[in-house]
Amino acid sequence: MKKIVYIEVDDEITSVYDRVKRFRQTEIYLVVPRKAILFESGVNLSILKSKLEKLGKILHLVTSDANGRHLAEKIGIAVHRSLEIDEVKAPPEDSPQMRITPIQARRNEVVRDQPRRFTEKKMTIGELIKEFRLREKSGRKKPGHFFSSFHFARPNRKLLALIVLISIGLFMLVSYIALPGATLYIRPKFDNISHSVNVILADKRKNQNLLQQNKAHVIASEEVTVVTKETKMFNTAGKQFEGVNARGKAKIINATEEEWQLKGETRLQTEEGLIFRLKGPVVVPAAVRDPSGTAIPGELSVSVEADPFDALGSPVGERGNIPPSRFILPGLSKYNQAKLWAESVEPMQGGVTKYRKMVRAEDIESAKKQIEENLILMAREELKSRIRDMNALNQTNLALLDDSRYLKTELLDLRVPEDIEGSYREKFEVYAEIKAIGMAYDFDQLFALLKKELRARAHPDMRLRDDSITPETVSYEVIDDDPQNGQIKITATARGIQEFVIDPADTAGKRFSDKVKNKVLGQSVENARNLVANLPEVESVKIEVWPFWASALPRIADNIEIRLMETQ
Repeated sequence: MKKIVYIEVDDEITSVYDRVKRFRQTEIYLVVPRKAILFESGVNLSILKSKLEKLGKILHLVTSDANGRHLAEKIGIAVHRSLEIDEVKAPPEDSPQMRITPIQARRNEVVRDQPRRFTEKKMTIGELIKEFRLREKSGRKKPGHFFSSFHFARPNRKLLALIVLISIGLFMLVSYIALPGATLYIRPKFDNISHSVNVILADKRKNQNLLQQNKAHVIASEEVTVVTKETKMFNTAGKQFEGVNARGKAKIINATEEEWQLKGETRLQTEEGLIFRLKGPVVVPAAVRDPSGTAIPGELSVSVEADPFDALGSPVGERGNIPPSRFILPGLSKYNQAKLWAESVEPMQGGVTKYRKMVRAEDIESAKKQIEENLILMAREELKSRIRDMNALNQTNLALLDDSRYLKTELLDLRVPEDIEGSYREKFEVYAEIKAIGMAYDFDQLFALLKKELRARAHPDMRLRDDSITPETVSYEVIDDDPQNGQIKITATARGIQEFVIDPADTAGKRFSDKVKNKVLGQSVENARNLVANLPEVESVKIEVWPFWASALPRIADNIEIRLMETQ
């Protein structure tokens, strides 16, 4: 399975590795632009390839960067000029011609309920009227009944409506005066705050008496040691050319008014980096002027032959069989290259590609350097892993002092096969082993100290957001060390966010709440919003009133509530 990942110009090797290691696909295609940071060193590509191979993944590069292609070939990474996407063909069963199968219609049967028969006797209209009159007579009061002397008059509808309207008006008047309420949602202004503290990391083996004093700015530390080893295969970069170089004719053009002498073996280079050389020394005639004063460049036809390898060290051979092209003289300055150049009027021919890879001293030295650099990176990660295991075992929170000056490494072993230099082989093996010693310290103690110091320096009317102080906001710098006493002095800095307090439960918040209420009592909603928004403690404000038709805030302070606006 393939996975295509597009890389930015400034992507580091660590960010690229973090992105691709989570993919399930085994073949990773990195599309890398020209001049990417990834191509600044072959070590970057080598480390990335090694890491992915340990995860069972195969790395491919898709790039037009000539330098990147050259480095990748030296390391043994497959390189592609463009990204080819396989055509996905529909399986035979997904043919666009649909097979229509006739559908058999089935008769739907409904079981109808049997008609219900009623046993009651049907009544005529006359009988219904007669029964109604009998009921009406029986409902009248008999003479001598207590309520028979009272006669109730039908109420006046206009009077009733007037009473209802007056009642509603009185209710609204009372509601307008006593019941209106308002809620002000305020987001307080905030400010970044930072504070630095000098801390001594004391080796607990050499500073037991000092640590027993429990000084706030003294934190225990200890050395952690790991041994890292690796056997790595390296691709042979050296090549011995055994093919035939392309040859042909080129015309050297001189736009200056002076003759130009060129030595034998002078290079002529194409835009693609192919190099052709003169067979011997030549003198290119100067430009002349015709009767009208126009300068006519001087020209000289010469024989040239391609180099076995191009400017990037890749074999030329058949690649030297190029059509008529323009050449620059790379030995000249940019200014002179515009005055003196070469052009071929016929194709170069005869080039044959044939070479064998041969291990050279440069390949061996490069492999030794790469494996040592890779082991240092691996040792740093193994130290962090070892510290995590110690934390899980001892219920601590130690952290590695991430400073290269305090990561001590010692090369224990470095071996390459004997008589490998000058041998013909595609790959060769290198074994290396190093010991790394790092310094671990109690991060919880440092973090608690920084939080305490930061809170103590917050503004009296402001409070520190707890969620703004995280381990990621902590940084440090080593300013001094005392190896003899096992002490390292660092300046640790914590950053956070402080905001004004508006909670009435807090003293500062109560003062702020009273100030706001006194300003907005009886004010229109718009005026109240502007008044509160202009306060130095307020970032933004939203006002809600009740009832919804109210256009002003209550005149009673207790009917106004101040709340913190939730951060979106």
